[in-house]
Amino acid sequence: MTRVGLVLGAGGIVGQAFHAGVLGALANDLGWDPRSAEVIVGTSAGSISAAALRLGVPALDLASATASVEPSEEGRAVLGAIDLHGNELPVPVVRDLLRPWHLPSPSLLARAARRPWAFRPTVAAMTMVPHGQVDLAEAAAALEPFLPERWPDGLRICAARADTGARTVFGAPGRPEVPLDRAVLASCAIPGYFRPVDVGGALHIDGGVHSPTNADCLRDLELDLVVVSSPMSAVHGRALTPDAPLRWWAHRRLRRELARLRAAGTETVTFEPTPPVLRAMGVDVMAGDRGQRVVREALLAAGTRLLSPRVVDLVAPLGRRAVRRSTVDDQRSSRGMTSSR
Repeated sequence: MTRVGLVLGAGGIVGQAFHAGVLGALANDLGWDPRSAEVIVGTSAGSISAAALRLGVPALDLASATASVEPSEEGRAVLGAIDLHGNELPVPVVRDLLRPWHLPSPSLLARAARRPWAFRPTVAAMTMVPHGQVDLAEAAAALEPFLPERWPDGLRICAARADTGARTVFGAPGRPEVPLDRAVLASCAIPGYFRPVDVGGALHIDGGVHSPTNADCLRDLELDLVVVSSPMSAVHGRALTPDAPLRWWAHRRLRRELARLRAAGTETVTFEPTPPVLRAMGVDVMAGDRGQRVVREALLAAGTRLLSPRVVDLVAPLGRRAVRRSTVDDQRSSRGMTSSR
């Protein structure tokens, strides 16, 4: 049996649409149910898609919801509680970043002194950005009836400590269980826009601060294959768009993470935006009116990639896998849906 990991990276509202297209192609063209992945890693926007899969939402329903198409009966209830369009969110304003920035925290300075080779100025800068004004707590209230009693099996949600920028992988072995909704909110807390989220007594911010994908947190799990959907990068790192430097950096970061996975004996297949997808996405990651175009272009691009000879060989076993229901489904039938608060 092929042991598969699925990584869903950061990327805002349009990133969710990109994931929907990629996952839709995997489900429709390959016949593989992404819910059957051994482990699913979600960062920022990807944490929403990852949690939805582990809550039992079919991959094709993610595409339907993002493109404003009626989802199936199975996924309608959960998707109805998730805002996939962001129409209620206020528009970010530059003046929010002109407020006084924070000084480096003592914890950040101590961490840099202990591991100077691992110090990353961009990460340190994100910990000093003024805290955002938008509170995400109300956005999670509608999901409370669907939250499992225990953390879903095989789900990893990545966030970053607000004081040091260090990565926190909620759901990783050895970590205490936390409420799923708090972990997802923390993973989505874009610095300077959303308020940091208190999880387990520590403030956390967007997991994309550490990495847009965080694929390397799977390197010790001895997986056979990791499938990565990376909305913030670009194929070959090349993009003829105003955000080209950011996409080049995200691509380079992903390459390093994939190298660590391959060094551990894990094969990888990645899906990054192609030029047509980039044109559909635009540069506003929170645009709520681009979902249908992004889903369509991502679906086509992913379908084309699934036809390449190398990818065909790697993903061939997935088409023969039976769907493994997550423990969330088992919990629904045995205990009902209750809040983890």
